[in-house]
Amino acid sequence: MLGLLPLQAWAAPHDPVQVLDTADFVLSDAPEPPPDSAPWRAIALPDNWDVSRPDTWGYGWYRIRFEWQAQPEQLYAALLPALSPAGAIYVNGAYAGQSRPFAAPNDSIHPQVFTIAPSLLHPGANTLLLRLRAVKGWHNSVSPVSIGGYDAIRPKYERRYLLQVTGPQFVSVLSVLIGLFMLTFWLRRPHDAMFGYFGLSAVLWSLTMPYYFVDEPPLSHLYWDMLSFISSDWADVFALFFAIRFAGWRWRRAERGLLIYAVLLVPAAIVGDSFAGEWYGDGLISVLYTADLGVILCFAGVLIVAAQRRQTVERVVLTAGAVFEGATAAYEVITIQFLQSGDIYRFYPYYPLPLYLAIAWILLDQFVRSLNEYEKLNVELEERVAQKGTELEQNYLRIRQMEQERAVIGERARIMSDMHDGVGGQLISTLSLVEAGKASSDEVAAALRECIDDLRLTIDSLEPTEHDLLPVLGNLRYRLDRRLKAQGIDLDWRVMEMPKLACLTPQNVLHVLRILQEAFTNVLKHARASEVSVETGVDAPGRHAFIRIRDNGAGFAGDYRGYGLGNMQRRAKIIGGDLAIESSPSGTTLSLTMPLD
Repeated sequence: MLGLLPLQAWAAPHDPVQVLDTADFVLSDAPEPPPDSAPWRAIALPDNWDVSRPDTWGYGWYRIRFEWQAQPEQLYAALLPALSPAGAIYVNGAYAGQSRPFAAPNDSIHPQVFTIAPSLLHPGANTLLLRLRAVKGWHNSVSPVSIGGYDAIRPKYERRYLLQVTGPQFVSVLSVLIGLFMLTFWLRRPHDAMFGYFGLSAVLWSLTMPYYFVDEPPLSHLYWDMLSFISSDWADVFALFFAIRFAGWRWRRAERGLLIYAVLLVPAAIVGDSFAGEWYGDGLISVLYTADLGVILCFAGVLIVAAQRRQTVERVVLTAGAVFEGATAAYEVITIQFLQSGDIYRFYPYYPLPLYLAIAWILLDQFVRSLNEYEKLNVELEERVAQKGTELEQNYLRIRQMEQERAVIGERARIMSDMHDGVGGQLISTLSLVEAGKASSDEVAAALRECIDDLRLTIDSLEPTEHDLLPVLGNLRYRLDRRLKAQGIDLDWRVMEMPKLACLTPQNVLHVLRILQEAFTNVLKHARASEVSVETGVDAPGRHAFIRIRDNGAGFAGDYRGYGLGNMQRRAKIIGGDLAIESSPSGTTLSLTMPLD
């Protein structure tokens, strides 16, 4: 029976192991070993049917003779790294085991171990017979046979299993992980196309090794082989795409040619695999293998050229990986496709591994260095922003201080101008009349009272109003209420709360107060009124506020510029408002409108 040994710790052999690499061969469909009289002919192992008998399929027998020095007393084993697609072993004419049923052959890549009972061997000459079934289009091969004690064969089997099965499985899983990581990175940064090409190449490469994971594939051998072949060639095409972008080149025509080649691979692989064993099918497969080798060598060459522009460590790693891949790929294609070696499981699963690891490390290192540079730049930028922020804050404080000083200077100049034009002018005029002896005490008192009112208006305009009209009018009422009562004039106060007025700066407050002061002065001096009303509000569109002063005096007609109304109009324009005056024999109405915005 076949005994596939588990992976155990390697043990040092206690018995010598014989490697049997010569045999006699005969074609025979007989289920029993052919007699010595059969037309046996000597051959060397490994034996590949595609070379030794390219158009022959069916069953064949291998007879291997060997010598044993002493009487065997322990369990023995025979190791065949390659026995595909199905084979059985006989020791001295007795059945010892089978790789798999002849009715269900498979392109198995597993090394085969057959345990041999001590009773089947004897001192002196022994004969080992192998029966192999060859299937058209499959890898039909027999490798040399290693025979010896079980404890001596076991570590050789485990090393071979590690090399032929576990290692490729590890490479395949690692390729998938690296490829998926790079594809994820590419999806987040789609402008970095080389990451996408590298990810596709790594994932597709893992699809070339289905037999390392699935002993009974869900597809037929033909389709399974097509999938492996197409995935391998596409992986190499995308690898070359990556190398071109990695080198910083833009070969548009070459890339278009590679795409066309990748598309044509599909029908070519279908034709080649479908007619494997025919001269045109095998010829097409040889052409495809040669073209694929050319793509791999171009990939390795572009990477070697690109590596020369990089740092020492990266240059050495990339060059070594590219040389290894190119050399091993060429060795595999030549030995398998053209020399048709029987022991076919060598470097094929491993040749991109060093380069994949090197490229993945370089891309990851490049990403980490870019991230570190980005973080460093952020720190420097934050420091510079903080420094500029401090400078701007200091500049802002200096500008604010200068603006405050300029505002104080401007306000001082305005107050001095107002006092010079208002109070100063009235005091000088009154002083001249007194010195000339032309003013009575009542006239002097009235002039001084006007000077005091004017000075109070200037002081009131300096009070903070927060753009509110009510405090301004409240101060005015306090100043005028006593004078109105002294002349027997009743005050009807209809002032309501209003929205804030953006135009009520300290200077404009003074203009408003002087307009209202002039209006009340005209009422006191000229109107001969018994009642005056003050009303505030907002017009219908809601865009202007108004102050309306109405008296029941005699009114005036004709030219009224002598009443100071011209100055009132000028002040109204300064604050962005409008002044309207309506007069009749029954009274006068003055309306001052100001914008809300």
